[in-house]
Amino acid sequence: MYFKNSRHRIITALSAIVLITLMTVSCGKSSRKVQEETPIKGSISVSGAFALYPLAVQWGNEFQEANPGIRVDISAGGAGKGMTDVINGMVDFAMMSRDIYDEERELGAVDFIVGRDAVVADINAANPLLDEILSRGITAEDATKFWVTGEYKTWGDFLGNGDTHPVHVYTRSDACGAAQTWAAWFGATQEDLGGTAVYGDPGIAKAVQDDIWGIGFNNMAYAYDASTHKPLERLVIPPVDLNGDGTVSPDEYFYDFKEDLIEAIKKDLYPIPPCRNLYLVSKGIPRDSAAIAFLKYIITEGQSLNEPAGYVSIGEEAFNRSEGILRSGRGNHKPKRNTTERIVTLFIGIILFFLLVSSGSLLFKTRTGKRVYRQRLSEVTMFILIVVSLLFLVAMMVGLLVKAMPILQQNSLWSLISSSEWKPSQGKFGFKPFIMGSVAVTAMAILISTPIALLTAVYLSEYAPKVVCKVVYPALDILASIPSVIYGVWGVLFLIPIWGYSLITASVVLFVMVLPIMVSLFVELFKVVSKDLREAALSLGATPWQTTRKVVIRKAMPGLFATVVLAISKAIGETIAVMMVCGAITAVPSSLFEGFNTLPALIGNNYGEMASIPLYESAIMFAALILLVMVILFNIISRVVLYRIEKRNK
Repeated sequence: MYFKNSRHRIITALSAIVLITLMTVSCGKSSRKVQEETPIKGSISVSGAFALYPLAVQWGNEFQEANPGIRVDISAGGAGKGMTDVINGMVDFAMMSRDIYDEERELGAVDFIVGRDAVVADINAANPLLDEILSRGITAEDATKFWVTGEYKTWGDFLGNGDTHPVHVYTRSDACGAAQTWAAWFGATQEDLGGTAVYGDPGIAKAVQDDIWGIGFNNMAYAYDASTHKPLERLVIPPVDLNGDGTVSPDEYFYDFKEDLIEAIKKDLYPIPPCRNLYLVSKGIPRDSAAIAFLKYIITEGQSLNEPAGYVSIGEEAFNRSEGILRSGRGNHKPKRNTTERIVTLFIGIILFFLLVSSGSLLFKTRTGKRVYRQRLSEVTMFILIVVSLLFLVAMMVGLLVKAMPILQQNSLWSLISSSEWKPSQGKFGFKPFIMGSVAVTAMAILISTPIALLTAVYLSEYAPKVVCKVVYPALDILASIPSVIYGVWGVLFLIPIWGYSLITASVVLFVMVLPIMVSLFVELFKVVSKDLREAALSLGATPWQTTRKVVIRKAMPGLFATVVLAISKAIGETIAVMMVCGAITAVPSSLFEGFNTLPALIGNNYGEMASIPLYESAIMFAALILLVMVILFNIISRVVLYRIEKRNK
């Protein structure tokens, strides 16, 4: 009878708490409606092309100084990312360094010309053949043989002088306007470009600076030094042989200073492409007052910053075009609504709800009633958390499957995972190189790290002096907490000069990343093993090493196995560090010293082009689905193995 009454009280208490929380949130809503009527003053977001980023930052700073109530947030990441962001409503403007595709216009993309620049080739200034290269120049046909057909395998093939030094070709790994524009010069697309793929404009510039036999291409802003206006240190811009006669005449050479190249672009001496327009793109005609004011500033006063920053200003025709587009949307201008308060109110409501629920025991007068309430509350909370976790996993699986369905409807599952051909614009999606690359780099990293981590943990827990442990343990914690991008930078600076963009480089970076975590967990597992077991083994005449091997390691085996599983799960999903050093070459790795690609790197590098290529979004979602399924299957198999290990030990 008591428990029946107690249950009734619990239900009554929970009902009261829910009612109070709903009233709180509804009050928040009513106050929010009043607040939402107040225009905001500081919210313009821009993302996209590396090419436009330096100039856009200057525009943003100048505009904010003139309008203190407005904040401008600008981030780079590639033209493709910018387009995807603006189409999905994540930013107000996308910075674009290529023309807009018809598919993007159908999704609402509206472009405004805000400047012009160019993409240029670059080579290492220490190249012993530099004088011959500069006097010969390059043509569109040469570029095809460098980046598409690969006919120029040595510099002698290019110069025709019998030199046998290899040509190291670099291209962009991320979807970007620079690569599209450069490829368009010789009638190709970005996916046709071969060579070692490097992320971002700074990545290519750094790769060529560090490789005397390298050749790449960069946006003007990243090929020239911002202060001296000369080519970056250790870089030289090879001239374009405009008339194709095999010799660069004085009137064809205008690359020593950025101003000379800008003047050549104005006079249409530099080819179009790789000379191109730069755009800000919005989804539909801008309606937000702040965004419109920012755009108007850029096409008027902001143009005074173009040439000092190394860009070409827009002409009257481009200005009139932008004005006409904005004029067609006049009359509907309004400030953006602040949705932050809505999120804050919801968050406060959730916190209030949990606080009220947890304090519900105060409604009961007896200790027994309070105890029963807390017990039931903990049971319900645990059940809800378990269900939410499972539902979250199911929702991820279902969501990715739904998004991946278009590509699965047009291709068989086997053809997708067994094909090595990756040409999205031609509808060819082969995921085998990415799957094999992910497996290869993860396997190598774990094979290297497991024995080293195990021996290190054995030494620290069984043999090391306390002084050593006091120094090593904090160091391991610091190494485990370092962001993965730092490991990627370390690989670029110290490992790539040794092994290049390759499987061995990525494996070593990944090995260094997971090693501190494995060592720390191994040490904790060894500490859990009872000292009585160690003493018993030693008393029976076992040596310290025999005790460690036969007793400590064997007793900790289930935990050791679980730690390795955790390390594999972390390694196989690592994105940025591997993406920075893998070379992004779409081929099954056949050597430790060759470039490759992985599923996470594929997603990170190519997510931006989803808006412009049919089935591309579905392909990227399918890559994410493959990665998720791989991790889930591996964890299921490992749980079965772990269960058998534990059963055998018992």
